[in-house]
Amino acid sequence: MYQNKKIGVIIAAAGSGSRMGGGISKQFRKIDGMPVLSMALAAFEDHPWIDEITVVTRADSLDLCRREMIAPYGFRKVNRIVEGGEQRQDSVYRGLLALPEDTALVLVHDGARPFVSRRIISDSVEAAFCRGAAVAAVPVKDTIKTAEHVSEGESGGPEDSYFTGTPDRGKLYAVQTPQAFSVPILREALERAFEEKFYGTDDSVLVERLGKTVYLVKGEYENIKITTAGDMETGAAIARGMKRAAGPEKTERAEEIAVKETLTLRVGTGFDVHRLQEGRKLILGGVEIPWEKGLLGHSDADVLIHAVMDALLGAAALGDIGQHFPDTDQAYRGISSLELLKRVGELLRGKGYGAGNIDAVVIAQQPKIAPFIPSMREKIAGALAVSPEQVSVKATTTEGLGFCGQGEGIAAQAAATVVPSAALYSDRQAGGDR
Repeated sequence: MYQNKKIGVIIAAAGSGSRMGGGISKQFRKIDGMPVLSMALAAFEDHPWIDEITVVTRADSLDLCRREMIAPYGFRKVNRIVEGGEQRQDSVYRGLLALPEDTALVLVHDGARPFVSRRIISDSVEAAFCRGAAVAAVPVKDTIKTAEHVSEGESGGPEDSYFTGTPDRGKLYAVQTPQAFSVPILREALERAFEEKFYGTDDSVLVERLGKTVYLVKGEYENIKITTAGDMETGAAIARGMKRAAGPEKTERAEEIAVKETLTLRVGTGFDVHRLQEGRKLILGGVEIPWEKGLLGHSDADVLIHAVMDALLGAAALGDIGQHFPDTDQAYRGISSLELLKRVGELLRGKGYGAGNIDAVVIAQQPKIAPFIPSMREKIAGALAVSPEQVSVKATTTEGLGFCGQGEGIAAQAAATVVPSAALYSDRQAGGDR
């Protein structure tokens, strides 16, 4: 989230890697023990402004991506893996269509660029927010010439090729990714290109064809794209250089901090109760349950999600739901508690945490909610961008005792853990937080 705008990322990883050779795509090969694609994902995963990530890859790589590039590293912002199209432009469009409707800005990044820095990501977001379209690029180092190629020499000798001009090098830039855009601008650019059967070499040229200005973000020469076997060697050298620049003492300290933070367990608990009243819908865990009464409250009175929210906020020492969403604020009247849960997730990410696991219990004599529990788990998990396997929902009665047993109200309690992002924490220690 940046300036109250939701930020999405499309990672283009559907290339075949034909220039690499050896059968395996470039983005799936490893540098310093980590897949190139996973290194790129980590950069966006650990950036506090990024809300979610969509990976676009080939149909035959969907399972490989999920199993080997994402799951082992615990990426929580990778919300979907989408099958790519015939060309990169088709793949980016499919990724764009998969983004949630409330995504305001999108960054398109090559899955084969593993060394994108936090600074480039931040500058790209800021530029796109202010200008609508921005692309990372670096000045070219070599003199560039234009040339003409003739198939055969005038005298039947070797092919004739000759230079026709030398552009001003001071105006030439090598384009990188990420390329950042307002979502409506990129959608219009892609759809116009498809209508006109135009395929560009990158996304920015499509925006330029709309007559819109694309602004330059200062890139970095280390932000290379892995294309050939030689690039793998260059990437390994860049990785070694980064370690040397950090120094052994700092690197060891960062690793020690990361391990310590990963193993630190933070637990929170939550409890909530609402009165049952006729004429209200009964919403539990984001699911509407057919019943003669509903819960009374300022929002939709989802007692289960309220308990979960308080547990997560408590685990991160962020107060309670009344502090963040007071019932005196008309903005929250009738609001879906799922939307409030999403905001709690954003608060956690802003402090460098993500939801670990949730164990919640609904206390009610009636109605029976067991048939609805799978849907509740999915709704809660979706709002927090985690797997339903991390969410447990149970139900119990009070054997007819008390206000729950007499059908006067429903209560819920929850326990939750939050997981620190070790990579984000280490980056802050190195002075990289913005």
